[in-house]
Amino acid sequence: MRKLTEDTLAAIGRMTVAATDLEFVLAKLAGDAELFVRPGDGLRAARLAEVPSDTRKWIEAAATQLLQGQAALRVMWRDAGRTDAAMFDEITARLVYCRAALAGNSVAAQGLQA
Repeated sequence: MRKLTEDTLAAIGRMTVAATDLEFVLAKLAGDAELFVRPGDGLRAARLAEVPSDTRKWIEAAATQLLQGQAALRVMWRDAGRTDAAMFDEITARLVYCRAALAGNSVAAQGLQA
């Protein structure tokens, strides 16, 4: 892995927090915050939850963005991979957007605030 700038490290931190927050919302959507224990459990449970079709679309959008974040982190170990802060901030913005959409759909009815 290459040496990263402070801006890039900060952007990775923001993305990590946004991804973790989105996973928490997915776990709450599934009705059990205990599902938040291991990465991916909240998403798996949300996919199995009985939710309206518009919420289901946001669950899948969240899954895509979570994968994008993971892929962006893994590519840093390759010499040709992007490591600029802007890329991580773009992913962070999409993660936050998915979280807000899910919180605005059925999660808000379960007591979460957007």
